[in-house]
Amino acid sequence: MKKILLLSALIGFQSIFSQVTMSGNKLEKDGQTYKMSKYSEVLSNPDAQKAFQKARTNNTVGQIFAYAGGFAIGAGIIPALSGKKQEVRNGMVYENQPSRGWAVVGVGAALVGIGIPFAIAANKNAKQALEIENGASTAFQPYFKLQTAGNGMALSYNF
Repeated sequence: MKKILLLSALIGFQSIFSQVTMSGNKLEKDGQTYKMSKYSEVLSNPDAQKAFQKARTNNTVGQIFAYAGGFAIGAGIIPALSGKKQEVRNGMVYENQPSRGWAVVGVGAALVGIGIPFAIAANKNAKQALEIENGASTAFQPYFKLQTAGNGMALSYNF
């Protein structure tokens, strides 16, 4: 009997203090999963909604750079590794320079590199939105910062 009462009390408290969590690319609240686009239905705090909207924007920009970079890497790696020096088309001999392929691969890697900070910022903003929604404290958080100025270094305490 005590076990049943304890279990029902735990289930009751769990439903009262339900929190929004993320699992993969889905939001979870009260045992239901929601798509990321339905964040306005899940999040009730306007500050949390703003932070989550910023996270979605950063995620979209990061994915655009990542997909474009991946496409450029895939398109450039084949000519770079093929090793053909000459190509004959319509009776004309064209020289294939492998360095062009490596240049495309380099541009693709740069695009992927640009997309990584956007993905990190999206993750950070999504976590911040969930903390705001779930009631975590966002008040006083001092930190130390190592700075360089001219020919010296400084350790500053920021609050």
